Amino acid sequence: MDVYLDGPDRNAPGPAIVLMYHRDGIDDFTKRVAGELSAADYLVAVPDVSHRVARDIPMADRKQFLKDSEVLADIRAAADYLRGRPDVDTNKLIIMGHCMGGRMALLGAGALPDFKGAVVYYGGGAHLSWGDEGKTPFDALRDIRIPVVGFFGNLDKNPSPEQVDRIDAELTRHGITHTFHCYDNAGHGFQNRTPGTAGEQAAAADSWAKTFAFLSDTASN
Repeated sequence: MDVYLDGPDRNAPGPAIVLMYHRDGIDDFTKRVAGELSAADYLVAVPDVSHRVARDIPMADRKQFLKDSEVLADIRAAADYLRGRPDVDTNKLIIMGHCMGGRMALLGAGALPDFKGAVVYYGGGAHLSWGDEGKTPFDALRDIRIPVVGFFGNLDKNPSPEQVDRIDAELTRHGITHTFHCYDNAGHGFQNRTPGTAGEQAAAADSWAKTFAFLSDTASN
């Protein structure tokens, strides 16, 4: 499996992030996100979870071939790789993702004990099983043992505000520490709009600020 890496040049162990990509894969947007995180002293690894899919299938069409069990194996492999690096503090490992990557971040947070926190950007389809393997990310919410921060647009349809409320309620029901930020004038993918509406720009700026605050707090605990 290919893994895209971006990070600071450091000699001491520091925080690291497994970044799960959106539908367009490791594109300019994903690299820009990794670059923003790297500039803040986070080592970022982006696993190519579509590596089992035929290369002639366009990246945007590969989602239908993904299976949750294989995605989890890839998340675990990326986390294992980071833990094996001398410049990574294994107690400061975060999982993060946008769009379908946000869904994968929830999946990883609920199934794997590797992480200290999870950052979820407008991850839809949490109630669905990839590969018809039964358990969904929504089913695994009860197993999360780390703080979660989520960012969503109230104009989004996947996830819709109602779906976000369901996830919020389920996390609350199981006593899982989490904070969701929902933006009235933003829809899906508001961090990936150039230049975007005023509402999308405001949501992108605010969510970045809150993301870095969450990362700082989580890495310091």
